[in-house]
Amino acid sequence: MSGDENRGVKLRLDSTQALRSCRGAIRIRRASLQVCFIVCAGCRASRWPRRPRRVETSGIMICMHKPFVPIALTIVLAAGSVAAQPAGKRVFYLPRPAQPAPWQAPMKPLVRLADLQAKHFGEPNWTEVVIADRNSFVEVIQAMPGSKVRRHLHPDSPHWWVVQKGRIRFEIEYPEGKFQTIEARKGSYVYAAERHLHSLEVIGTEPAIRMDVTLRDASPVYESPLEGYPKGGAIEFLPVTLDTGLNPLDVPSPGGKPDRIHVNIEDLEAAHKGQASWSEPSMRKNRVRGNFIYGYPKSNPNRPGDRGHLHADFAEFWTVLRGKLRWDIEGAPGGPFVAEEGDIVYAPPMHFHHIEFVGDSGSCRLTSSTYPSANHFYDPPH
Repeated sequence: MSGDENRGVKLRLDSTQALRSCRGAIRIRRASLQVCFIVCAGCRASRWPRRPRRVETSGIMICMHKPFVPIALTIVLAAGSVAAQPAGKRVFYLPRPAQPAPWQAPMKPLVRLADLQAKHFGEPNWTEVVIADRNSFVEVIQAMPGSKVRRHLHPDSPHWWVVQKGRIRFEIEYPEGKFQTIEARKGSYVYAAERHLHSLEVIGTEPAIRMDVTLRDASPVYESPLEGYPKGGAIEFLPVTLDTGLNPLDVPSPGGKPDRIHVNIEDLEAAHKGQASWSEPSMRKNRVRGNFIYGYPKSNPNRPGDRGHLHADFAEFWTVLRGKLRWDIEGAPGGPFVAEEGDIVYAPPMHFHHIEFVGDSGSCRLTSSTYPSANHFYDPPH
């Protein structure tokens, strides 16, 4: 090419536009591909044919004027590597420890409900902290019938529960000023939004076990001071005013519908009767995110080499609501494991994790993190 023609060669990253002034430009046929296109100055020169020859590859058309062939072939090869990626996905590089960091107590890859019950055998009431990371605080609590948690709210933290055994009556303010009474049983998910009062009482004839979840530093606020705290002691009950009710800047519910503050796994199974696999949100708010994910082994067959995904800035944890599932978490001592109903599984940040349904019957897990639209990191395609 002449000097003028060399000056006319330009490279750009663009996935949406095709150059109108150059008949030899690469044209993006799939708008989701992010590739280079070339402006061929020769196409604008009168001495070039009106219809320059082109080669097609991976949905791209490249100018094939003779002086232009070396550059064109270079772009063909580059386009092949780009096309191997998922549509619209660029490859970035995430710095992380070469060896996955170990789990920090009290977190473990797997907490079996049966092990907690055995550990506290003979105790009528007990509490076990299973997660206390920078985002979440999770306890497993057993309480006898008649046990109560006094009405309170959290100013900036959602509060939610999964009932693993027995029956619990919740009173939750929703909407503001109106209390709903919920009688929850094994397999129930119950949610109290930030700034809304709520209380609970264990009912029935047997102890109830619940998974109790808030943000790490959630502060309870009460309608009146609690008894048993003398004046001048280490704890004072400070009179305050604060905003209550719906947070106007919270993530809105789809279609403006009211939040679903209670659902049982049996209700979900009935709603999805006949479906081999399904998923639906448990909650999507400023500081809470979760999904119910149901399926059979055929729903996600194992693919050799598939590590699943990781999260960079937060942990993900799950509880099993139905059946059995197999987790393969990077760095977990002992390798992959199977979790059952009531068990809690935890994957720290920066750890790949892959989950499979196992067994002959359907299985369901409840996922949880503190981000309403969480990013997932995958291995790039090979």
